[in-house]
Amino acid sequence: MGGDREQAEDLKQQVFLRLLESRAFREAETGPEDISSLLFTIAANLLKNVYRSQERQQRREAAYRDIRRANDSTEEPRIESRRVALAIERLPEHQRLCVELRFRKGLSTEEVAEALNCAPGTVKSRLHYGLKKLAEILNATTIN
Repeated sequence: MGGDREQAEDLKQQVFLRLLESRAFREAETGPEDISSLLFTIAANLLKNVYRSQERQQRREAAYRDIRRANDSTEEPRIESRRVALAIERLPEHQRLCVELRFRKGLSTEEVAEALNCAPGTVKSRLHYGLKKLAEILNATTIN
C-alpha cells in the first residue's frame, strides 16, 4: 500500500468483511477446508480496485491541472473558462454542486460528501456523470 498503514488496515478489514459475506463462509460445511486462497483472491481484487481508483483520480486531476494551466496562460483561455463556467451552470444541481466543490473549491471526495450530507460513493457517481455531461455540453457548443 505504498507505506500507507491506515489504508492497509482498511484493506485488511475489507478483506475479512468480504470473507464474512462470502458464500464459502455462509456454507462452511460444503466450502473449501483451506480458505487462504479465497483470502488471497479477495485481497488481490480489492487491491486492484484501489489502484484503479487512484489511477483514475490521478488522470482526472492531471486533466484538470492542464485545463487550469491553459486558462491562466492567455486571454483566449479566459473565454474558454467562461464557456466552461456556463456549461457547469447547465448541469443538474446535484451534479453541479459536486463538480464545483470538488474542482473549484478543491475539496476531497470525502469532504464533498460531508458537506452535502451524502455517501462518498454518491459523490463519486455524481462527479462521474456530471463530468460526462459537462464534456457533452462542451462538445456540443464547440460543434455549433
